[in-house]
Amino acid sequence: VILAQCAVYMARAPKSVEVYKAYNNVKFSLRNHQGPLPPVPLHLRNAPTKLMKNLGYAKGYKYNPDYNGPVDQEYLPEELRGINFFTWTPSNL
Repeated sequence: VILAQCAVYMARAPKSVEVYKAYNNVKFSLRNHQGPLPPVPLHLRNAPTKLMKNLGYAKGYKYNPDYNGPVDQEYLPEELRGINFFTWTPSNL
C-alpha cells in the first residue's frame, strides 16, 4: 500500500521540463566542446589495480554514505566547473 501511495503521489505531483532542459544543455555543451572531451577527475575513477592506485585514481574520493550531510567534492572536470546546466525556481512548475 505504501508503494502505491508513493506512486500516486509522484504521478499527481507538479511537473516541469527543467530536467529535460538541463539534459539538453549538457548534450549541447559536449557536442560543441572544442578538442578532446574533458577527462573524468582522478578522484572519481575506479582503482581496482595497484597501478591505478599509484597513478592517483580514487585518491581523496569521499564516499557519500560515510558522511551525515552534504559532501564537499567536485564531480565535474576542471574546465566544466562553474557551468550551470540546471536552473530551477518554484515558478517553473
